[in-house]
Amino acid sequence: MSKFCTKCGKKLEEGQKCDCEKNQKEKVASTTSSIDVNSYINSYIEIVKGIFTKPVNTIKKFATSDHFILGIIALILNSMISGIFLYCVSKEAMGSFTNLMGGYNSLLLGTTSIEIPFFKTFLYGILFMIVGFAVTALMIYLIAGSMMKDKIDIKKAFSLVGVCSVFTTVTTIAAILLTYLSIKIMIIVLLIAGIFYLTYLYQGIEEVTEINKNKLAYVFVPAISIATFVVVYILPKILF
Repeated sequence: MSKFCTKCGKKLEEGQKCDCEKNQKEKVASTTSSIDVNSYINSYIEIVKGIFTKPVNTIKKFATSDHFILGIIALILNSMISGIFLYCVSKEAMGSFTNLMGGYNSLLLGTTSIEIPFFKTFLYGILFMIVGFAVTALMIYLIAGSMMKDKIDIKKAFSLVGVCSVFTTVTTIAAILLTYLSIKIMIIVLLIAGIFYLTYLYQGIEEVTEINKNKLAYVFVPAISIATFVVVYILPKILF
């Protein structure tokens, strides 16, 4: 005698179990995953808009523990763009050097050009940026959270650095284009972008922590200094 599933009405053979619940769970999981991806994309676009128009409000909204994954995505995207930028700058600089050497290039170097490996240069760019951002976030957490007993946690620290990095992501894309137009303007754009990043990071520390304003510099300056020291001095010694 045929049986039917009490939940979906599907006809079942003797001893057969219906798989409607399993299929429903997979469908819900797939839908949830799709919603999460769209949510991250929309949130990132909102940060891009807000970091230029309402930076403080944007930092307050997204520099939270709940947006930790979004912060990590922002840092990874920034690092990838920086890797492409490093390759473009290296290739353009080497091209300019080759042209400058002119007819002496083949005599001195034994070749008419020097190839810049994309993958290796790209990875170096990613690594330097990831380490710099990670050390900055860790120092903010350790100094503000552990030493000054603020309530900031590691996820919030990474979210803060991630949100602030979005500004430099956009400006680095512009710098890639400027590399082939004007090196001088490109350098100016990067310097200005760096100043904005540091300013937003300082404001962000003020917004997401309860540290006395008179002590904010004792969080900001050591965090940036240590991160810079690691990236400029320690990391090159390890890699090269």
